[in-house]
Amino acid sequence: MILLDRSTETSGLSVSIWTLPKVPVPPLEQTMTDYVRALEPITTPAQLERTKAIIKQFTAPNGLGPRLHQYLTDKREAEDNWAYYYWLNDMYMDVRLALPINSNPGMVFPPRRFDTVHDLARFAARILDGIVLHKEMLDTDQLPQERAASREKNQPLCMAQYYRLLGSCRRPGLERDSQYLPQRKSESHHVIITCRNQMYCVVLQAEDRGKLSESEIASQILFVLSDAQCLPAKPPPFGLLTAEPRTKWAGDRATLQLEERNQRNIDLIETALIVLALDEPIPLSFNARGFTGATPSHHFAGGRDETNMAHEMLHGGGSEYNTGNRWFDKTMQIIICTDGTWGLCYEHSTSEGIAVVQLLEKIYKNILDNPSDDNGIPQHHLPPPERLEWDIAPEIQRRFIEAAVSVDKAIDNLDFYVYRYKGYGKNFIKACQVSPDVYIQLSLQLAHYKLYGHLVATYESASTRRFLLGRVDCIRSASTEALEWAKAMCQGEGANVTLESDREEEEDSRKVKFSIYSRDHLRELFRCAVARQTEVMVQNILGNGIDIPLLGLREASREVTGELHELFTDESYAISQCFLLSTSQVASTTDSFMGYGPVTPKGYGCSYNPHPDQIIFCVSAFYECEDTSASRYAKSLQDSLDIMRDLLQN
Repeated sequence: MILLDRSTETSGLSVSIWTLPKVPVPPLEQTMTDYVRALEPITTPAQLERTKAIIKQFTAPNGLGPRLHQYLTDKREAEDNWAYYYWLNDMYMDVRLALPINSNPGMVFPPRRFDTVHDLARFAARILDGIVLHKEMLDTDQLPQERAASREKNQPLCMAQYYRLLGSCRRPGLERDSQYLPQRKSESHHVIITCRNQMYCVVLQAEDRGKLSESEIASQILFVLSDAQCLPAKPPPFGLLTAEPRTKWAGDRATLQLEERNQRNIDLIETALIVLALDEPIPLSFNARGFTGATPSHHFAGGRDETNMAHEMLHGGGSEYNTGNRWFDKTMQIIICTDGTWGLCYEHSTSEGIAVVQLLEKIYKNILDNPSDDNGIPQHHLPPPERLEWDIAPEIQRRFIEAAVSVDKAIDNLDFYVYRYKGYGKNFIKACQVSPDVYIQLSLQLAHYKLYGHLVATYESASTRRFLLGRVDCIRSASTEALEWAKAMCQGEGANVTLESDREEEEDSRKVKFSIYSRDHLRELFRCAVARQTEVMVQNILGNGIDIPLLGLREASREVTGELHELFTDESYAISQCFLLSTSQVASTTDSFMGYGPVTPKGYGCSYNPHPDQIIFCVSAFYECEDTSASRYAKSLQDSLDIMRDLLQN
């Protein structure tokens, strides 16, 4: 289906891409059949029967369904990607929640060792030099074309999101956000460096002399570190405003822009290639609150563990620490701490995690493969970086105080736990002839069932990059087959929903004491669950998932009739859209991990990174919900993975 090379223009971004097939509009009957099948394990029989009756009326020849389906089919013919803006607005632009924790993922890379401030400056300079080199590669059309590794192997994948990482930014709106996406081969060659809430504009490529050398960039960073430390007081924490709910931040941004100097500052930030945040370590109180018997996450210099480092990347620790040292709208914020902890906070609307991870891992691998000399940083006679100065109206001064309270409350509510399962990894799983992703998804279902005695709507992102401007659809891992297997695995055990304080002494009493199913029967149920999970995964990556078509039908209902059809106000639809378990695989070639918060107040977030002999999980919940606990879910995961190994080995 690859015809020729052409250029397409999408929301201000011009990229040279292969002509790829368009995202399909699956047959209406197929979408409705699969929708009912997805509802079966998460709704009551009465709820399901009501939904089936609504679907029967919706899909009748004289019903609204065929009309809406034709509307989407016509839209597909007319547009490069009929679903793109429906999806973008629903997933990101229309959401009014604050970005940190709720939307922006945080990623932790293997910590560095900085003996002197020169070590920090040199490492940061090498990161920035890698960013500039990557931009040059994009500008000269040298980005390698990626191709599918499975299921119609070698099919080209859409590369558009790779061009959105540098120089882009999300902009808050009163009702709907927007994106700033630079034109291809933009003239932007500066970054914003933040330190102690101060912001500096550092130009990495000058018109008269070309790209700065690594040592020149390092000297600019040293100036920032010195200047920010020497100033008499911390400046106003403008970054806190970007951590507020979107409508509030939109109002504050509009107020700031009334002053010409502020407008220029915001333009410099939004058009910068990236934001580089230089942080102090956050307190050890953000360390993991673990569970007895678990393999602890690694500990590093200063007593920090991996959970602590993840908090640093996700939100910065609060108003007293580094949350004001951020600009959460910026697509890429690379964060480097004085103790060698480093990583990333990224705004998710422009790109999926794979593009961000690959960029930083490429830069990091080059740093590891080509160590710099330790001869210090020579003196350079460059103009110092420009420190951004702001004009602050009294109402903005008040908003800083309000934002600090709001941000700190949100951070205090985050229950986050980085857990390394060391019983086995993807080598064992592959030996069982199961996809590691499918296997881990079923372990997540079993872990939830062991705790609560039922399954819930589960989101796993599935890439649709085989299609023009494709992003993701949703693999729904809570299947009837997974439910039947989980029930059988938990025979005689019952749901474990006790509070943390009661759990330890009752744990032994919940162990399975008898078996009413043979091992062969349990294995057969597992194979059925694997087959169904694999089928749903393949449907999604080949463009035949249900969530994108359902979203299209919902929005078409608004556009065609001016209101929502009963199918989308039905109780079952609300249940299906409330993802109490939000998951994703974030694989990396380094010992890194990415995490995020839950997408609903009573839910869990769980990302995972399978390695050959271990699996890293980032589990999140909210303390305000008494029914959820990140460490308790991690413990249930450990138990689930253990009994799955016992079931399948030999």
